[in-house]
Amino acid sequence: MAIYDSLINNPNSRDKAMVWLWAQVFDIPETDPHVEDDVVACLQAMRSEIDLLSSKLKSRGVSDHLLHPGLPRLRNVASPTYLNTPWNNHRDEQSRVENRIILLWATWALQDENEQDLDSDELAALRSELDSLEVSLRNVDMPTYLYDFVLRQISVIRSALRISRVRGVAPIKEALRQVVGNCVVERDHVEAESKAASENARSVMARAGDLIKKTAEYADRFEKIRKAGEGAVGLAKTVGPILLAWVQG
Repeated sequence: MAIYDSLINNPNSRDKAMVWLWAQVFDIPETDPHVEDDVVACLQAMRSEIDLLSSKLKSRGVSDHLLHPGLPRLRNVASPTYLNTPWNNHRDEQSRVENRIILLWATWALQDENEQDLDSDELAALRSELDSLEVSLRNVDMPTYLYDFVLRQISVIRSALRISRVRGVAPIKEALRQVVGNCVVERDHVEAESKAASENARSVMARAGDLIKKTAEYADRFEKIRKAGEGAVGLAKTVGPILLAWVQG
């Protein structure tokens, strides 16, 4: 619902290309070097979430015709096909009152599954640190294996942070589990290569480990808020020991 409101209520957007309007909706800076990739990733996640929303409502006995025309319209305008078209081409159809009514009703019907919005400032800080880390990684002399390994892990985190604007904390948790699995499987090789790496290379690895841990701590805090402190996973406690070898270099 928040995404729809941000789309509809965006000021001075009539002639703006959809790619830049979506960038504002998803809080992606226009100066971000990954802006178009981030917008496409968010739109794909959004369309998947709309499909999931429809499936959940239907599983509760909601007739398909009650979801029309609002959900199909929103899913359609979220197509990457329209990224270079002006918002003015879509504004009238998307602004119709029946769209909002359907979305409000769907939000109410699934209120027991609604998640609190993630902290946008903290997400922005993580993305900024990720950008800085990637620059450092590309400029340091590091063994090829270690370079590829670290780049793969931060790429997984970057992808998760992209779509967390749409899917909440779930993709971050999935990404961290993938990173932990990679670290466990490749631990011996990473440790052997890191011993022969330069001090600067080990410093970059330590920064990568610290960023991954910060991401896990962020996910933990959100999970504790969502579950009122009960049954939180404690991802940071899992990630920390796995990344210890990085920090020790």
